[in-house]
Amino acid sequence: MKNNKGFTLIELLIVLTIIAILSGAALAALSGFRSSARDTRRIADMGNMQSYLELYFNRCGHYPGDVSCGTNAPASWDALADALVAVMDKNKVPLDPVAGKTYSYGVDSANGYLKYVIGATLEGSNSVLNTDVDATTFSVSCADATFVYCIQS
Repeated sequence: MKNNKGFTLIELLIVLTIIAILSGAALAALSGFRSSARDTRRIADMGNMQSYLELYFNRCGHYPGDVSCGTNAPASWDALADALVAVMDKNKVPLDPVAGKTYSYGVDSANGYLKYVIGATLEGSNSVLNTDVDATTFSVSCADATFVYCIQS
């Protein structure tokens, strides 16, 4: 009588298949958490930028503008970062956590640069979209349908 101890090849393949399925399910669940974490960071970044813009306003009497407190409206987020050098280190200006994506900034140049809107495109629906700006404001589209979260002064 032969005494075989150990597992057959079929048993090992079944166990490996089960482990692979469970690993795939766990990774899929973590993917949702990552996008939610990036959205939370974007929302926090908008709050921080609001503080930086208020510092600029207190120093210059209007929203950016440019480094010398001038009234040349920044055409991009990078240009806004350059303008905020008047009140902070440019390296502290937040960037979108996904490479290639950027935040939005618009200023009311028609009325003395006294109002602004900043926006971030979220990766999915979020309760903050219920209380934000929803219309295109100062050339920044803030549509909830595309998950754009905007703050306005």
